[in-house]
Amino acid sequence: MQPNILAPADTTAVTTPAPSADPVRATPKVMALPEGTYYITTRLSAEGRQQIKGVTFPCVQLSSLPEPGRKALQFLTPDGLSTSTWISGSNGVAVLVTADSAPLLLTTLSLNGQLSSQISIGVQRLGDETVPATIDVRLVAHIQRMGDKVFAGGEWASAGDHLLWLEGFTVVGSPELADSLEYCAANPIDQAGTWVKAGTLAGTQGRGLPLLGAGFRLVGPLAATHRLDYAVRFLRHGDIEGQAGVLCRSSQPQDPLMAMKVAVLPR
Repeated sequence: MQPNILAPADTTAVTTPAPSADPVRATPKVMALPEGTYYITTRLSAEGRQQIKGVTFPCVQLSSLPEPGRKALQFLTPDGLSTSTWISGSNGVAVLVTADSAPLLLTTLSLNGQLSSQISIGVQRLGDETVPATIDVRLVAHIQRMGDKVFAGGEWASAGDHLLWLEGFTVVGSPELADSLEYCAANPIDQAGTWVKAGTLAGTQGRGLPLLGAGFRLVGPLAATHRLDYAVRFLRHGDIEGQAGVLCRSSQPQDPLMAMKVAVLPR
C-alpha cells in the first residue's frame, strides 16, 4: 500500500529570520504512512550545504502532524526514541508507524540561494519496495518591473495584489530535475514556445514581454514514478489546469500570463 501524499500541492512557504539575519524558507510536507517500520533518508551534495551558528542548511525536521486521538510517531535516534528529530546531508533515521499513529510531518529548512542543491527525501518501508522520493521544486519567476522572485513547489508565482505579468521563469530544486523536467514558454517573439531543461530560463528577462503560455513535462525515469501538478492564470481567461507536455494558452489573443504554479508529486 502506497502512502497517501497530502502535500506539496497545498504547501505553504514561511520565511523567518535566522539568527544571523539570513532568510530561512520552511516548506512543510505531510505523509500518511501505512502501519510498518520505515527508514527515512536525505540526499544532498556537499556543495549545497551552508552552516550558520552550528546549524547546517538545508535540513529536515521530522515530527508528527497533531491529530486528535492519534499518537505521535516514534523516531529511533542515537539517543533512543524521540517524538521528533533532524536530518541533513546524506543520512537517515528509522520510524515506527502503528495503526493509530499521526501522519508524518517533514519540514525542510533552506536558505535563500540554496536553489539548485535541495534535499531529496526518500521513505522506504523495511521489507518493502521504496516509496518514490519527494522532489523539491523552486520556481524562479521574473515578474514585470519586480525582477526575480522565488516560489515553493505548489505555490502560485505572481506579483500578488499588483497587476503585473510574468516575463519568464526558471525551475530548480532536487538534482533529479536536471535530466527529468522540461518546460516551455510562449511570448510575442516565440509564439510556439521552445522546450528547455530544468535550470534554464524560459521566456525573457527585463524586456517587458509578457508570457502568453507555459507547459511542463517529465521525461526519463522520473516520469515513471512521479507526475506533474501545474496550472497557469491569464489576465482575461483566468485559470487553466495544465496537462503534461501541453502548452497552456488563453482563448483570448495576446492575453498575458499573470501567475503559475508547479509541483512534482509521487504517483
